[in-house]
Amino acid sequence: MKMKRILMLILLFVPILSYAGDIYGTIKGVDGKPLTNQVVQIKQNDKVMASDTTDTNGYFTVTIKEVGKFKLEVVGYKEASFEVFSSNKSTRYNLLMYKAGDKWMLKNL
Repeated sequence: MKMKRILMLILLFVPILSYAGDIYGTIKGVDGKPLTNQVVQIKQNDKVMASDTTDTNGYFTVTIKEVGKFKLEVVGYKEASFEVFSSNKSTRYNLLMYKAGDKWMLKNL
């Protein structure tokens, strides 16, 4: 009976321990203005894990259930991506989008 209780407690807490937090932040252009109404996708192995659309302040937020390394991409900007990490806490990224030659790039502000 005691073993069943311990097993039940473990099963209740395992999902809580494996749940990661939010990835959130802002995206701005080189002119300092926020990138509004842009679709942000969080991908892992080319699979979309979550997405959001930036608001009028360039703000986005997505919830990722797994802990690990992901790629943040801005849809419509060829090759604009940035490596992000999901942990057990929320993680903020303030990003700058700029063009280098014919490629769009993202970097941390």
